Amino acid sequence: MTRSFLSAHRLRWGAAAWIVGVLQYFVCQVVVAAQWKTSYSWTHNFISDLGNTACGPFALPHGPAAYVCSPAHTTMNVSFIVSGILAAAGMVLLRPLWAEQRSVTVAFWLWIVSGAGKVLVGLVPENTDVTLHTLGALNMPLGGLAVLLLSRRTAGLGQPWRRAGLALGRVGLIGATLSITGQFTTHLPWGAGLSERLASYPSNAWMLLIAALALTRSRSTAPDLTVSATAMPTPHPTVQNTTR
Repeated sequence: MTRSFLSAHRLRWGAAAWIVGVLQYFVCQVVVAAQWKTSYSWTHNFISDLGNTACGPFALPHGPAAYVCSPAHTTMNVSFIVSGILAAAGMVLLRPLWAEQRSVTVAFWLWIVSGAGKVLVGLVPENTDVTLHTLGALNMPLGGLAVLLLSRRTAGLGQPWRRAGLALGRVGLIGATLSITGQFTTHLPWGAGLSERLASYPSNAWMLLIAALALTRSRSTAPDLTVSATAMPTPHPTVQNTTR
């Protein structure tokens, strides 16, 4: 196999990891939320409430209590774990998309730690150890910061991809700030769940954009294995010996 073929194959696998990770994450949220006996609020309930393993009032430190009961919590917690693993694995595979820069290396490891944080969120539901779970939830601001660093001019992406990354990274960090603030106050004009989604979803949207870029690059990187008719070697005519 040529190096260009291996590179294209790597980009396709990285794109697939991010596409599958994001899609299963959103599908599982919808499916698990639909199983709630009470109405799940997409603006007031946290995403982690979907993975809460108990039924009853639950509150984060300094936050208001809310009734939580998620019968399909195992599905959501597995989704968190799968999402974190695929996010980290995809970054390893897609690393050739970016330039060899110190800021890119920092962003790479921030993203890996962010993926590990999402795995921790799934392994330690919010009602089992809120301190460890909150530590894992730092994956959202870390992911937003990584997106910003990977969208800098020197990171090596084209201008449209950089602009989209910068916009999504900024929205994610603003959402993370609002989400943290929402844990200490009830005076936000919208629910804490919406703030958390503003922190989490932009990174997922960015993953889909980069996956699209990776698939585009993989097609241009893959070698053309077709051989035109004019390039085919012309067979030499067989000369028959007629002498006797």
